[in-house]
Amino acid sequence: MSIIDTDHKYIVFKRADFERYVSGEPAPSYVPHELRDAVVIRRQDLFAAPALATYASCIAIARMTASDELVRKSLLDVGDYFERQAQLAAAEGFKLPDV
Repeated sequence: MSIIDTDHKYIVFKRADFERYVSGEPAPSYVPHELRDAVVIRRQDLFAAPALATYASCIAIARMTASDELVRKSLLDVGDYFERQAQLAAAEGFKLPDV
């Protein structure tokens, strides 16, 4: 089964690449910097809080099974970030998602 990429609602960039693009350095072409594998979950979405909390929980489980301390620290930071986003989404979520 193949999945066809029809997501044209959002374009996602790394912040540094976007800032370089809008400042005109080196050339105004965003295509090489577009992250084709990124997905946007807006905190205003009613389903964002549980989705982000689940993601944070999965990262916490992976952290518990990791043996490398640097990996554990990195996963803790990432999990904490998504847990904060879940909390913000719980406070901000008010609308059904759309495409």
